[in-house]
Amino acid sequence: MATQNYASHPHRPTLTIVGYAFWGVAVVGLALRYFGMGGRLAFAAGLGGLLLAVVTLLVMSRRYTTALQDRIIRLEMRTRCGPLLTADQQRQFAQLSKPQLVALRFASDAELPSVLDRAVRENLSADDIKRAIKNWQPDSDRT
Repeated sequence: MATQNYASHPHRPTLTIVGYAFWGVAVVGLALRYFGMGGRLAFAAGLGGLLLAVVTLLVMSRRYTTALQDRIIRLEMRTRCGPLLTADQQRQFAQLSKPQLVALRFASDAELPSVLDRAVRENLSADDIKRAIKNWQPDSDRT
C-alpha cells in the first residue's frame, strides 16, 4: 500500500462510480424504450444496466461490511491483548497480517499468548492458527 499523504488521502470508491455508470445505462436504455425508440436492444441494455447496478451494489455492500468488521476486530484484539501480552508479545502481535489476527481472536485468553508465539515463530496461516486453538471461543456476531 502506498504511503498516504495530503495529495493521496481522498477515498475514491471505484465500485460506486461503476455502479452509477451501470445505473446511467439502465436509465438511458429504459427511457429510450419508454419513448418508443431503440426497440429490444434499448430494453435489453436498460435491464442489463439495472442488473449490473444491483450486482455492483451487492458486491460493495459485502466488501464494505467485511472491511469494517475487520477494523473492529483489529481494535477489539488490541484492547483484549493489552493486559494479556508482554511487551515483546505486543511487538509480535503488531507483525500479524489481517487474516492471522482475525483467526487469533478465536483463542481463549489463557492460550492466546502461546498461539501468538507459535503463529509468529512458524508464520502460520489463518487456517493453521485456527487448527492450533484448543479452547475455541465462538464468534456468533460475525456477519
